[in-house]
Amino acid sequence: MRRAGYRIEAEQVSGRVRVRVDGKWEEFTVRADAMVRRRRRRYVVEIKAGQANASVADRATRRQLLEYTRVFDVDGALLVDVPGERISRIEFE
Repeated sequence: MRRAGYRIEAEQVSGRVRVRVDGKWEEFTVRADAMVRRRRRRYVVEIKAGQANASVADRATRRQLLEYTRVFDVDGALLVDVPGERISRIEFE
């Protein structure tokens, strides 16, 4: 991440999400791999060590990134494919 120009602010970042189920609020902890900054933008990071789930084509990875962008106050998400040595910037509509 540093070689790509990102400044690591924190690792294993926790956030809370509230979900209303049948009128009753429930809270859950969400943990992301890292929080980074580059220029004036802040990103939540998911690091994948296996090729199979290091893509937004993977349903679980895509849902995880979407949840992160809802829970954390960020400009976007980054997906790090360790074996492919690739950092992808992910944005949702």
